[in-house]
Amino acid sequence: MDGINNKEIAKYLVVLSKAGRKFTSEKDTRWGGLIEPVPTENPDKTEEGLRVVLFGSWDFGYLVLETLKEFENKYPGQLNLVGLVTDDPLNPDAKISLKKRIWHLLDVPHRLIDETIIIGSALNHGVPVYTGEIKVDSFHDILKKWNPDVILVCVFGQIVDSFAINLPRCGIYNFHPSDLSLHQGAGPAPYDDLLNRHAETGLWSVHYVSEEVDGGKVVGKSPDVKVVDVNNELPANPIIVYHKLAGVLSPIAFYLIKELVRNFEINKEGRIDQIDFNSLIPESIKNIIMQPVTNDSWPDAVEIPEGYLYKTG
Repeated sequence: MDGINNKEIAKYLVVLSKAGRKFTSEKDTRWGGLIEPVPTENPDKTEEGLRVVLFGSWDFGYLVLETLKEFENKYPGQLNLVGLVTDDPLNPDAKISLKKRIWHLLDVPHRLIDETIIIGSALNHGVPVYTGEIKVDSFHDILKKWNPDVILVCVFGQIVDSFAINLPRCGIYNFHPSDLSLHQGAGPAPYDDLLNRHAETGLWSVHYVSEEVDGGKVVGKSPDVKVVDVNNELPANPIIVYHKLAGVLSPIAFYLIKELVRNFEINKEGRIDQIDFNSLIPESIKNIIMQPVTNDSWPDAVEIPEGYLYKTG
């Protein structure tokens, strides 16, 4: 598997799985390329609403993707997911910090599964997917064509450049599983920070993206999530801990999107300054995320939280 050419992998997994999908790669990108859905995929998708691009991968990125899709399906015309930019963990030449980030915990078959699932989910929704280098002219042209109002980032292996940071008029926001406001857990290994601090809880920070990794201003923090088991011990497997943290990711993604959509609908431009996620997350969710960690802590489904009151028209 490791010796297979990246383009061959993409064609096999994506293009051949559904006739009509296309994979193209420009000369200025060292890996990956653009995968376009069949025009008939998700024919009811419109061009209306807040234009969102997601830079994301792995299980966390997938959860944010599914939340965006659920929001778009439930509230047509308010949100328009226009592109997914994702890691290529199958190509050893991809500059995505494979040996430092979550991917080093997974073997090649599991990387294959994770990449296939998130790419297929976006394409089935009628959303094009880019798997290549982002600091090149060809991708800048793609991003300009997608014309996002906002970019969301969740588990993405490349440092986002100034072009992408400055393009969306409503800002670019990253979800990171540690308390960046207290300078905890920045970088590729937030589990190590929990372990070193003997922490019993963790949380998510939503922050502006800057060219400094995890260095932008924190906009909001999730409620605390218990990350220890019934014996008050942190599980030795980081993935089990990360899956427990995932229990509050979809709700905070939802409330961030809701605020962005509200501003868009009233023609309010500019970035969101602050969100009090703790006051917005329902107590039912807080109770769940403060239960001890188990081996099956991954949330079963993406659900829009109750109490969505903002409507257009």
